[in-house]
Amino acid sequence: MQGLKRRLKATLAVALVLAPLGLATPAAASTNVAEMIRPHEASYGFYVDTYLNNTADHKTIYNNPAVGVTSEFYRYWSPDKGILNQAVLDMSVAATAKATQNRTAAEERRSFFTDRVNLPYTIVSGLGPYATAFVKNAEAQTSYHVMPTKPVAKNDKAPKVPWANPNSKLGAIVQLINLNRLPYGKSSFPKKVYRYERPYRQSHNQVRPDPYLADFMAAAPKTDYDFPSGHSSAAFESGPTLAYVFPERFQQLVTRSSEICYDRMLVGRHSALAVMGGRAMGQAVTAGILNDPQNAALIKRAYREAHSVALQKSPLVTTQDEFANYRTNQQNYRFRLTYGLPQIGNTHVGPRVPKGAEVLLKTRLPYLTANQRRLVLATTELASGYPVLDDTEGWGRLDLFSAANGYGSLPATTKITMNAARGGFNAQDTWKNNITGTGRLVKQGTGSLALAGNNQFSGGIQLRAGGLTLTNAHAAGTGTLDVQAGTVTTGANLRVGHDYRQATTGKLVLAGPTSGLKVHGRADLAGTLVLKAGSRLRSGQTIMTFKHRSGRFAHVQGLPQGWHLKYTDQKIQCVRN
Repeated sequence: MQGLKRRLKATLAVALVLAPLGLATPAAASTNVAEMIRPHEASYGFYVDTYLNNTADHKTIYNNPAVGVTSEFYRYWSPDKGILNQAVLDMSVAATAKATQNRTAAEERRSFFTDRVNLPYTIVSGLGPYATAFVKNAEAQTSYHVMPTKPVAKNDKAPKVPWANPNSKLGAIVQLINLNRLPYGKSSFPKKVYRYERPYRQSHNQVRPDPYLADFMAAAPKTDYDFPSGHSSAAFESGPTLAYVFPERFQQLVTRSSEICYDRMLVGRHSALAVMGGRAMGQAVTAGILNDPQNAALIKRAYREAHSVALQKSPLVTTQDEFANYRTNQQNYRFRLTYGLPQIGNTHVGPRVPKGAEVLLKTRLPYLTANQRRLVLATTELASGYPVLDDTEGWGRLDLFSAANGYGSLPATTKITMNAARGGFNAQDTWKNNITGTGRLVKQGTGSLALAGNNQFSGGIQLRAGGLTLTNAHAAGTGTLDVQAGTVTTGANLRVGHDYRQATTGKLVLAGPTSGLKVHGRADLAGTLVLKAGSRLRSGQTIMTFKHRSGRFAHVQGLPQGWHLKYTDQKIQCVRN
């Protein structure tokens, strides 16, 4: 025991150093898109085809997909031989120790309720302003509403109440989420295979259980195992499922899913590896359910309910939102992918996109094809080498938060068509990732796309229809910006890394008082220029620079009366007459 204490203290010190570090970026991706998105069959087959096989009588990596998808754990632990990699297991427990030692009062309260309420109910807060409407119209309930005044008793039996009503106004959503809680969606079977001890039993002094749950946890049977975490798998079943039917809250819901995972560490119940393995399993189960043709009609009904007066359009919608801060959500989600654990395996494995995983993005990126959504997953996933996440198919490496921001890289020409008449994300969307790669982006259709990343892709952009908003100086990447038709809008001093071309049916909108284009190559001009902040211009202000120019804008809108554009060989200025 003293040796374990010393190891955990040393490992905890390492964890304190590791935690602030950013995640490793994936190995340089191949430009062979077909290879990047090719599914890799595991020992059990493909999870989406075999998800129903997570049963008590299936106990191997060959016949139980839940065991197979978490089987990297066998590198560190054997249920028969015991510890195989002391250092990795110690780091995993040390991450939990650190969480419990630095737990705030707010985290103690939140994680207590995560522990005690019915599993699907725990995801509701991710709905933010829509949570009140969901609780009422799904008839959702929990037996826990206030913190106890004393620790929960060892033999506490919480009253069992159904988390929501499958016959309510949001009954189809409830029924769909309930599919996750059938036996194939639970971690209890793989837990009995691995038989790995809970962290609070391994390290009594370093891992500090929630004081309100300490007695209750101490009385749990020895067969109450750690890996993989059941709350974590449930969180990444109910969260992405609800995000599928209500994609307007996609990132907030998966952030709440990740928070539930972290809550399991905060109370001291689970190691970092346990919640990481649970996440991988939960994502796989969800994809299995959403891909199953038998669930198609229910999924459609659930989607309609989410966008009805019972939820999205409900008069009960509020302004309260625990997940309103995008940057905080992003930072928390990314940290919770690995909890600061370092890469210990092969860091040069290419992308792994599981068969059927693209369904998780189907409603969030509805204007992309299935293969395009697979490429989004491939270009936003975690690098290889992190403990327990390198399963054969790639469920452990998925980063759903980043994937909801669109491509992470354009390895080849990418054509997207957005139809504004379909509404939602088909009409308007924003890609927030910092996009790299050598490919070209071709934007088609009547919808509008905004690029908000610090982009470095070199293939250029071609706008054929609709709208394209470039929100910062480097949003256009490093290639040519070709406006064949449609409208390009920027409020920044936009850098165009190569040429700028605008056809007669193209339009450029400079939205801010200091907006402009810095073209590093040639400017071929035609079509329309719109100056949204014309009244705030300064005489002599430069709105475009270039190395060479041909043509002029045929139409200029927004210039104050008595002003004109002055064209020179290398710039365009707004000048008062």
